[in-house]
Amino acid sequence: MGRCTVISAPRVVVVGYGAAGVAAAKYAKATNRSCTVTVFEKRRYAVYHPCSIPDAIAGTLELSSLIEDPPVTPGLEVLTATVVEDVDTGGRVVQARDLRTGKKLNVEYDALVLATGSKPSIPRSIRIEDSSGVYTIKTLEDAESVVMAARKHASAAVVGGSALGVEIAHALAKRGVRVTLVERFHNLLPEGLDPEMAKKVEERLEAEGVALVLGDGVSEIHGEAGAKRVITGGGRVLEAGFVVLATGVRACNELARRMGLEIGVSGGVKVDSRMAASAHGVYAAGDVAEVRELLTGKPILNPFANTAYLTGRVAGINAAGGGAELEGVLRSWVVNLGGFKFGAAGLTEAEAREAGFHVLSTVVTVQEKPVFYPDSKPVTVKLIVDSVDGRLLGTQAVGEGDVLEKLNLAATAIASGFTIEKLLTLELAYTPSLNEVFHPLLLASDALVRLRERKSRKKGSPA
Repeated sequence: MGRCTVISAPRVVVVGYGAAGVAAAKYAKATNRSCTVTVFEKRRYAVYHPCSIPDAIAGTLELSSLIEDPPVTPGLEVLTATVVEDVDTGGRVVQARDLRTGKKLNVEYDALVLATGSKPSIPRSIRIEDSSGVYTIKTLEDAESVVMAARKHASAAVVGGSALGVEIAHALAKRGVRVTLVERFHNLLPEGLDPEMAKKVEERLEAEGVALVLGDGVSEIHGEAGAKRVITGGGRVLEAGFVVLATGVRACNELARRMGLEIGVSGGVKVDSRMAASAHGVYAAGDVAEVRELLTGKPILNPFANTAYLTGRVAGINAAGGGAELEGVLRSWVVNLGGFKFGAAGLTEAEAREAGFHVLSTVVTVQEKPVFYPDSKPVTVKLIVDSVDGRLLGTQAVGEGDVLEKLNLAATAIASGFTIEKLLTLELAYTPSLNEVFHPLLLASDALVRLRERKSRKKGSPA
């Protein structure tokens, strides 16, 4: 992997100004104030918040509120509506073009951070005969198109039961659109939640009026906007005014390939723990970078903003001559549907078993605070551990309580190598108006300790 030469005033170029690019530029300047940072962003606006797009579609936020100007920082220049067409890695020159004027730009660099992100991926198994009224969600322009469609049409089909698919289905239902959500697996969120936890999300969506089609993927989409026909592999025909595809993303690696960078098995740029790519002085961060899953070591793409920020931070520090590393990621994530939240940190039970761990798990549902408080809400927590050493492997949480706090505590414990016995020694803050004295994660740990002991005694008993 490449290494950036340490110089007194490095010239850093960042390609892309999403979460990873923002972090890279910020930390490059924080690491070496004398460095200059030039950012190229092909959008006409500098900073936007894609994770808030579902809230804008729901009508909770104005789309325009999701745009921000870049920070005014000496030595930082953000060039919008400018696309990088190629990079000469030998001469260390970025070749860009202003989309408004057509003007060509050649900018030299000492270190380059690729933060080109990801784009929607549509499976080849879905045949789209007429693309009118068919949308993906990535940019504010995409969101604007969906909002306009929701104003015109009374019904929609959302294809893909990912976190984004669930959010879009909820958002459209909140706007009064009649929604059908289609997922080819037998439960929603198949890559994020185990079936019993996903079931609670399914029940919530159905209570909101969202119709679910599970275990039957989409094979064809026909008809013009306003009269779409979505046909599943099982032969079911769904009629809808428009269709939103939430079928995953893939890394925007075209520039990286033109540069001759090594691409990993996930389609992301292969990097080391310093986010250094295979060309000298080049780093990659965010959705375009292939990262290491912390518990299994498996190379993955993890297209979440929190991972993008982490990787962008490391890349930016190193691009400016610092020394930062990222051991791996846990894929911590959370979704909020109008107060009903769900998310996970670490491995699902299915993933843990596939990785070869000896899995023990438990699910507990408790009130977050004493029931005599009128705002007491239930929360369901699943804890997954290795039965051999009791090490924490994953947590999932669903409910109307403070799900985020549970996930963040679990992520910290998992990344720190905690066992369930270690977790039980934590002294957590308590007051009854906020929480119960025994935290749900500790309740789950206690249950798993006893289960593990019972299994151990049974295994050791004479035949």
